[in-house]
Amino acid sequence: MSWLEISVRLRAVEQNLTHGGNHARNRYIRKNPLHVSEVDDNLKELSPHGSFELPVETYTGDCEIFHALYDHWHSEMEIMYIEKGSGFARLNRESIRLKKGDILIVNCGVLHSMRTDLNNPLYYKSVVFGLGFLAGQPGDICQECVVSPLMENRAEFCHHIEEGDSGYEKLKEIFMEIHTCHTKKKPYFYVKLKMLFFDFFYEMLTKHYIIPVSTEQNKSLAAVKEVLDHISLHYQENLTASELSGLSNYSEYYFMKLFRQYTGKTLVEYINDFRMEKAKYLLTHSDAPVTEIAMNVGFNSTSYFIKKFQQANEVSPHRYRKSMRQSV
Repeated sequence: MSWLEISVRLRAVEQNLTHGGNHARNRYIRKNPLHVSEVDDNLKELSPHGSFELPVETYTGDCEIFHALYDHWHSEMEIMYIEKGSGFARLNRESIRLKKGDILIVNCGVLHSMRTDLNNPLYYKSVVFGLGFLAGQPGDICQECVVSPLMENRAEFCHHIEEGDSGYEKLKEIFMEIHTCHTKKKPYFYVKLKMLFFDFFYEMLTKHYIIPVSTEQNKSLAAVKEVLDHISLHYQENLTASELSGLSNYSEYYFMKLFRQYTGKTLVEYINDFRMEKAKYLLTHSDAPVTEIAMNVGFNSTSYFIKKFQQANEVSPHRYRKSMRQSV
């Protein structure tokens, strides 16, 4: 192939990367009211990030409208920087208090959720990328020692780095460079982008922010995902602890303990919260009566639904519907 042919091909690829059918870049658009992202039956996020040629996407988002990002996971890695605000994040079994300046790293396949403090909404920048972008040939030392273990969940980066931690300033600087590089898309930006990702990984590795993941940890995570999947498909039905724990192949006692470690909630609390979020969506986007909505989301008693809704939201379903429609 001649240099002219190579140049033409590079320009074509660059135009596709810069202008191609990608997605809203200035806001983390979330379609599903419960999981904020559109997810499949296994709670895996469906929203594509980037393109086949460049599986990278950058976002700038806030939690002014969506106050919570519910349990979900994706095969890509995500790095997030908190610009302002406060809230909580849960990544697998780890609960993290978020504040301005924090760096959050979501490894591949990690079950995660996020909730903002209503009086101090979170604003953040993030980059979501497929590790295939950094992959090398079999036998390549970077592939074998770093990329493959992360892709196969044999190792993961530490989830939370805050101001004052070793290497924080350098990691923040590299993250901002990644975000700017991808957003501006200067000629051959993808070459620099790959270099910056490896630079970020180098800092994480030299500061020992990488830990092994046990087979048992992957097994327990898979069991919790299985049950969350079942809840998302059958929340309108009568769900019991014995039925759900049976899906996990663990004893009911052990699974209930495991479930709380991963979600921060008891099984009953999680199911009720899930149903409440479905109800809030229906109250906002439909004219169905409250009684009908209560039944549709799995409550057998309208009075019990109203009681639980008011406890959770400090407002009745009717007043919630009215306030949401006034704010549109």
